[in-house]
Amino acid sequence: MKYIQKGKEPQIFSDWKTTQKSLGVNYNYKSFRNPEKDSVHSSLLSEQGYICCYCCQRVDKTNSHIEHLAPQSKTDSESSLDYTNMLGSCGRDTNKPEYCWPEYCGHKKGDLAIGVSPLQANCEEFFDYSSTGEILPTANNLAHQKDAQTTIKVLGLNHYDLTQGRIQALEALEGITQQEAELLAQVCQQMNAQGRYQPFCNAVLYFLKNYFAVS
Repeated sequence: MKYIQKGKEPQIFSDWKTTQKSLGVNYNYKSFRNPEKDSVHSSLLSEQGYICCYCCQRVDKTNSHIEHLAPQSKTDSESSLDYTNMLGSCGRDTNKPEYCWPEYCGHKKGDLAIGVSPLQANCEEFFDYSSTGEILPTANNLAHQKDAQTTIKVLGLNHYDLTQGRIQALEALEGITQQEAELLAQVCQQMNAQGRYQPFCNAVLYFLKNYFAVS
């Protein structure tokens, strides 16, 4: 998980909600359509650097969806369209039927609550990573462990596809020098020229900090 700093919602979305209110329409997420919905989806992916809000693998519009951090079933109609409660999550693939969508992240979460939010500035401190691609509750803070365990379980963050993705990302560390590690750490902490983070950048950065002592 990587901290997401929420930006301002798209103006087209704000205008649509204002219009619905002025018309006295009882609007909600079910009445949310394009082009406003497409604009929100694009905005979410852009502010996240095109990685999933939960597992940090690469996403785009074809394999992601608009996720509600606080489940829609536990919010009122207007709150279901609160931009601060929306994230871009994987767990959807427009090239496959729904029964083939992977069982992790937003698709697995459903209406359950998680213990750690990617909107928490310190969310990355709740997790450790193993060389076998697993994400684990931090060993350094007992107070964080229960919330981390709940989050990992609810989101299915140790699904085979995700552990294999992390292993592949960690292969970039094989045989690198200290200088190369310092440069890679900078890459992992910043979006590239296309506004994208490296996939699984959080796991790679964890190893760089713990085994190469980069800052």
